[in-house]
Amino acid sequence: MTKSVVRLGESLLKDGLLNSSQMDFALQKQFVTGEKLGELLVRLGIVSEFDLAQHLAVQYNIEYLDLERVAKPSAEVLRLFNQEFCLNRGFLPLSMSEGSIVVAIGNSDPYEVQQVVTRRVGLACKILQSEFSKVLQAIRHHFFFIDHPVEDLFLKEVKRLERDVDQVLSPENLIDYLLHMAVSLRATDIHIQPELRSLHLAFRIDGVLQPIFAMPVSLKRVVAAIKRYSGMDIADQLRPQDGSFSTTIISMPFDVRVSTLISEYGENVVMRLLPSGLHVKGLNELGFNKEDLSLLNEIFFNPHGILLMTGPTGSGKSTTLHAGLRSKGMIGKNILTVEDPIEYKLPTICQTQVNRKAGYDFSNAIRQFLRHDPDVMLVGEIRDSETAHAAITAAETGHLVLSTLHVNSVLGVISRLNALEIPVQMIADSLVGVVNQRLARQVCEFCKTSYSPSETEMAFIPPEHRVSNLILHRGEGCEHCKGTGYFGRIPLYEILKVDSVLQELIATGANRVEISHYLEKSNFRPIERMAIDLVLQGKTTLDEIKRLLGNSLKRFE
Repeated sequence: MTKSVVRLGESLLKDGLLNSSQMDFALQKQFVTGEKLGELLVRLGIVSEFDLAQHLAVQYNIEYLDLERVAKPSAEVLRLFNQEFCLNRGFLPLSMSEGSIVVAIGNSDPYEVQQVVTRRVGLACKILQSEFSKVLQAIRHHFFFIDHPVEDLFLKEVKRLERDVDQVLSPENLIDYLLHMAVSLRATDIHIQPELRSLHLAFRIDGVLQPIFAMPVSLKRVVAAIKRYSGMDIADQLRPQDGSFSTTIISMPFDVRVSTLISEYGENVVMRLLPSGLHVKGLNELGFNKEDLSLLNEIFFNPHGILLMTGPTGSGKSTTLHAGLRSKGMIGKNILTVEDPIEYKLPTICQTQVNRKAGYDFSNAIRQFLRHDPDVMLVGEIRDSETAHAAITAAETGHLVLSTLHVNSVLGVISRLNALEIPVQMIADSLVGVVNQRLARQVCEFCKTSYSPSETEMAFIPPEHRVSNLILHRGEGCEHCKGTGYFGRIPLYEILKVDSVLQELIATGANRVEISHYLEKSNFRPIERMAIDLVLQGKTTLDEIKRLLGNSLKRFE
């Protein structure tokens, strides 16, 4: 580790992570707010946390660490310190071996942290650099759960409420433990499903619904409490309802969207957890291949036209669109968004939310945007003819429009827009690119093991890769991945850039077969081929891509 004397702003300018006008703007803001420059640059969206952490790692000659890809610190190493001490000095203890300790830092001076840690525990200290917010959140997260074993607390509360036959006790604590347990397991959705003899509890983790616990039927009052929190009518148990509430879980604000359905055995509840105030990642942080990043940036940097993201719900479409906005730079452009709901808070731009009761939907928003001198418009979803026409018209009149469309392939976009009564000539004139995306579960790095594929699996491997010593990978299941063999997700995608030849094919009404033939001769890589590449690289499994792509995955027999 070497100490750098170069100021942060100067080094960022030198490395091209910001320009002089952005620096001047940030310094003006800093004069008013008094923030540290690094935190300010991230908040304004000028520099991403990822790029800043990478830059600081180089500047200090230390390693960068992605905290989402490391094992949970043991209670033994955490208890060498306390939460307040770590928060004040901005470091997280990770692991300890004989004579040394490893810690991750965010917005801290590595030399000061090294000295403080060594004095405290008497061990040599290795420093790793990570993102500012990830370090702070990880400190709160790990220290909270060693002091509050929420799964044990949840089970105790279930038994306590079960004994409360007169229903005097409030289920408030149980709901609180339920939400904390979901966050600890990285769940995005909580399902409470009534059955004949129990309430079935399940979490959606990495896109897959996983059973968690069976609660006694006597705890149906939990559903009534959730409805009350969400602003629903608790007396109405005959009709589906929607609601929401806000809460804070381990210092992180969440919006919780709640929906009920009426089943044979009672009300089915789904709670979607939406963290508020997340930092928007750049395209280079989402897992796209390096060779594809330049293609994506070319499409996002079109001055006008429409870019469409396709794929099912929960496939990361909105995340990629927001990352693309980040890559364009949000200062010096008038960027307007209409979303349902607003998932990411973006600095220096105007974000609006659909309000159908007030008559503010996607199509109305686009017409309003055109009166506000926009450069870029992000429209949450194109789902009807009126919105499609408004978006295409905006793209044809000199604006860049980013949106999503629910189809399952890049070629499905043209027929879908046709079905929404958009003429082929308008599609050809305005469409600049399509990204069809899924999120594939990634093999857990902590229990990853190799194996030889079976004959059935080998049928999905292209002939040129069928060698006698072919090795694939899968996870055996461990504490880190909760026995699933998967931890985290990576993008699985196909990218279509509309060139002049494709534009002409669309304008002349070419069918899907004709367009497919052209794409086969070009550099277009279908999503099925990328899926096999990820399997061969050991990043995911054949079972996972079959789950995502189904019958579209080709056998080579």
